[in-house]
Order: sequence, then C-alpha cells, then structure tokens
Amino acid sequence: MVSPRPPLFSLQNRNLHSEASVSSPSGEIHVIVGPMFAGKTTTLLRRIQAETQKGSFQVNLRNNAIQLDEAIRGLCFSGRLSEAIGLLWRTGLKVDEGTYALLLQECIFTKEYRKGRRIHAQMVIVGYVPIEYIKTKLLILYAKYGDLVTAHVLFDKLQQKSLISWNAMIAGYVQKGFEEVGLDYYYKMRENGLRPDQYTFASIFRACATLATLDYGKRAHGLMLKCGIRENVVVNSALIDMYFKCSIISDGRQVFDKLSNRNVVTWTSLIAGYGQHGRVVEVFQLFHRMTSEGFRPNYVTFLAVLSACGHGGLVNKGWDYFSSMLRDYGIQPRGKHYAAIVDLLGRAGKLQEAYEFVLSSPCMEHSVVWGALLGACRIHGDIDLVKVAAKKYFELDPENAGKYVVLANAYANVGSWDNVEEVRGMMRDLGVVKEPGYSRIEVLGMVHFFVMGDKSHKHSKEINQMIKEITCILKDAGSVIKSNKDTRYGLDSIVTHDGVKLPCCALTTLSSFRQKFGSDAYDQVDVIGIDEAQFFEDLYDFCREAADHDGKTVIVAGLDGDYLRRSFGSVIDIIPLADSVTKLTARCEFCGKRAFFTLRKTEETKTELIGGSDIYMPVCRQHYVSGQVVVEAARIVLESEKVQCGSYV
Repeated sequence: MVSPRPPLFSLQNRNLHSEASVSSPSGEIHVIVGPMFAGKTTTLLRRIQAETQKGSFQVNLRNNAIQLDEAIRGLCFSGRLSEAIGLLWRTGLKVDEGTYALLLQECIFTKEYRKGRRIHAQMVIVGYVPIEYIKTKLLILYAKYGDLVTAHVLFDKLQQKSLISWNAMIAGYVQKGFEEVGLDYYYKMRENGLRPDQYTFASIFRACATLATLDYGKRAHGLMLKCGIRENVVVNSALIDMYFKCSIISDGRQVFDKLSNRNVVTWTSLIAGYGQHGRVVEVFQLFHRMTSEGFRPNYVTFLAVLSACGHGGLVNKGWDYFSSMLRDYGIQPRGKHYAAIVDLLGRAGKLQEAYEFVLSSPCMEHSVVWGALLGACRIHGDIDLVKVAAKKYFELDPENAGKYVVLANAYANVGSWDNVEEVRGMMRDLGVVKEPGYSRIEVLGMVHFFVMGDKSHKHSKEINQMIKEITCILKDAGSVIKSNKDTRYGLDSIVTHDGVKLPCCALTTLSSFRQKFGSDAYDQVDVIGIDEAQFFEDLYDFCREAADHDGKTVIVAGLDGDYLRRSFGSVIDIIPLADSVTKLTARCEFCGKRAFFTLRKTEETKTELIGGSDIYMPVCRQHYVSGQVVVEAARIVLESEKVQCGSYV
C-alpha cells in the first residue's frame, strides 16, 4: 500500500530587478543573540526583510544474417565496437534481438552514446520494430546520454514499465539537473506499486542532496531500511552526502559509523561532507584514519581535501596534500586539482603566486584552471590579472555564460561600465545566453522555486510587490554593518551558513558609519542591520542614538556570551533598550538536541578568536558541562595534525 503522495513542488518566481519605495518605520531596536552556528546572520537578514516588508571483417555477409550476427558479436567481444557498427550499416540487414541488445549494452557500458544512436537509426532504416527489452535498452541509452526528450517518448511507448525503465528515467532527470522531475517520477513509480531498489535510492538521495529536501530524503531512507538495503556502498555514499548537504552532520556521520562495508567512495563522501562545512580538522583526521585502515584515496578524495584546505585558508597544508598525490599514491593531478590550488592561493590573496603556478602547470590549457584564477582575481579586484585570465579562459571555453558574467561583474566593481557593455556585446555576438538565476527552499514539506524574471505564477504580483519592498533596503550596501575584525569572507559582504551573501559596510566603530556612508545616504536609510555586534564597543550609544533620535529600526545580531559563558562585548548592555529580544539555539554536535552554548576546541584562551567550525562547536548544557573530555579529544587531534589554532583564523 503506497502512502498518499505528499505535495511536492510549488513553482514561484521573483524578479530581482524590481524597484520601489517604502515608508519610513519608527525607531526600534531588535536584538538577536545565541551561540555560534545558531543562524544569527540568517535571522538578521530575515528580520531586515520583515521590517522593510512593513511598508573490420572483409567477408561478404550481405545475404547471410546468421553469419552477420556471429561476426558482429565477435567484434563486440573483442572490443571492436566501431567496426561492429560499421559492418551493421554496410550490410543494411536486420540482426536478431540478442545482437542489437549486445550492441546497445556495449555503447552504454563504454559511454559511446552517439554510436548507440547510429544503431537506433539503423533499426529505423531497416524497419526493425524493437521489442520491449530493446526499447528499455534504448531508453537507458538516451537517458544516460541526456536526451530526455527521446527517452520520454520511448518510456511512454512501453506497454509494461519495469523498475529498470523507471530507474533510467529517474536517474536521467537527476543527472541532467532536473531533480524535482526525478522525484516526481519516483512518486509515480511508487503509485504504480513498484518497490524501489538500490539504484532508485541512489538517485533519490542525490536529488534530495541537491535540493536540500531533508523530509523527502528521510522518507526515502526509512523506506530503504524497510526494503532491507543497508550495506550498499553506492547508496550509503549518496545518503551520507545528502545528510551533509542538508546540514544534518550527525545523521550523516551515524550512517557512516554503522557501515560494516566501507570503501574509498564512502570515506570520500564523509570527508567531502565535513569539508563542505569547513570542518577542516575532521577532514584531516578522517583522511589519515582512512589511509591507516588500508584504504587508498583516489583523485576525488584529494579534490575534497584540497577544497577543505582552500575554505580553511591552509595554504601550506594544501601544498602538502597536492604534493602527496603523486609522491605517495601515484595519482597524477588533474585539471580540477590544479584549479583547487589556484582557488586556495586566490582565497589567501596570493594572486601573483597563483598566476605563476598556472603558467608553470601542465594544465595550462585547461579552462577550469583559468576559470579559478578569474574568479579569484575578481574577488580581490585585480583588474589587470582579470583581463589576462579572461582572455585565456575564453580562448579555451568561449561559450561559458557564467564566466562572462564574472568578467562583467569584475569591471562593474571598479566602475568600468564601458567594459561591462563590451562584455555583454560579446555575449550577444556569440549567442551566449545566461540561464536565469533561481533559488529554492523547502518549507513545510514543499519546495518553492524563485526564478528571476518569471511572471507565470498566479501570485506573481504579490511576490514582486514583496520583493520591491525588500529590495529597497537590501540594495543599499551600507545599511548592513559588520566589524572589520572578521575577514573570513572579505570586508565587503556577510555570508550566512547556508551561503546567502549580502554586501555590507565593514567598520571599526559604529560611530564612523554616518561619516563613511554619508549624511544624506544615512538619512534615507530606514533599517540598519549590525552583524557580529559583540565586536563594537560603542554599540549601546549608536543604537540609542539611531533609534531614539534618528527614527531608525536597528536589527542587532551577535553572541550574547563567549566560550566560557560570560557576557561578550556590549550585546547584553543593549537589551534594556530593545523592543524585542530573540534567543536562538543551534543543534548540539553530539546529541542533536538544542544547543545554547559554544564550546571551543583549541587551547587558545583569549576571548576574541575569530573562526568557524574548525575552532568552535555548538553544544547543549549536558555536553558543555562534560565538555572537558571533548575539548581534550579535540586538542589531541590538533596536536596529532600539528595544526596551530592561529592558522585557522
């Protein structure tokens, strides 16, 4: 009995280029506090929105079908697929179902999809009508090739749709980036009474990972256990990846720990998961544990480790692992590994070193390497190097719309509008089209899509009106303030844990805001957001002046306590001024319960130590009190890796 299908996707749209005015709110102060990883920055942005929203066989086989079948099969079994297909075309004869199936299977196995299309064309020309089994083979071929239109036609023509055919469609849509359609096919398959297998679950977990639809992933996980699928490494690797991409680290780790059958794929999924969340210490620990247990890392494993080094700013560590690939494991670095080193150097601001590395690398003719350099130069505003990287990149990959946008944005950042228009003209001349941007979010079991420029939704008018109101405040970079002590994401933006990025004004003191922003611009701002407020000593005076005398609505987000649970900065001092106080919680790293406190994992004792999950972890009261054991374990890890706390800042 299949349970009723839950509501799946609701397509919504948003035009991000709307403009509107908003009425000026009365002066207010709203305070958002909580431990690290509680989502204070995300809540800050949402509260700003809420405030603004107010207002080759040579024999003659032509006449001998039996000999033709034998000849083609012989060629296939000897690895001569091209000759087999050539022979099939030259004779112009039908072969039996087994021969067609063998040819198609060889094309699927060797990923020679274009040759598979030639076989299909030959069937049509000679008048062969494929049986259901051959139709399924063709369906798999086209789905893997990415020709989902033809695959869909073949699927509809199947009189009996087997689990194999359903799996092919689900996997095809997921691999092509239509994860929501893949999930739709999954529920249709269930409604038809079919029981999913390991191939089904592998695709579904990948879809849920990309969409970050945790509820759907958990339902599929529960069904997988009921089906008795527990030790399949491919499925469990996809499941681990899903939990990490949905930010449920503890569940992802639990899946891994329960596995009795592990391989390099499952290890790599776990390492990559921790790397995605900036847990660099755990990445190093797991890598060395994997190798000590006899598992040899592959090129994907090293890519995950290098990426983690980049996010952690660990240049020396990154070089060590890059050198270790060939020296210790005989793995020749590929283009993506060189690009990861370029990204690592770029994030550290070492643009010239990154450029020299590209010039000396054997992957100099790989567009991905130049693309990484282009992105790094754009972030740091090195317009001369941007031009060099862009010129080389477009020689290698002239049709990548995303990189044209990166180049245009680089010129826009320095006010070179003539060059911006020139880049857009190049895109028009080459016929390069940028795909509309979109985002998606799961709310109450339903995934909502927000597509730029789409006005087809029945609530478009209301959605756009809300965006107009929100855009009025968010378009002014200076309306959001952060401390210039925190340079992890640069000084021109704040970034939430889920990757939302917003421009901001970085200051040493809040009293300098009006001067830096300009008095006229300050007067036009109705809502001011302050992130990482614990670093501002003049927080109390600024908030009182802005709210009481200037009529501003001030949204303050910051830590209310340090790692020793003592008052941190002036955040507590402004609570008597506040119209509202929101106390957030995170999820305890150890038990998954609500976390009210922050535990430091290093020996450093100074109060101000800027870092992320490499230094801190959210914990509940029980695990904070018993946290000395946890801290000691973390210190052992740090000492074994010979990583000093300061290198993570």
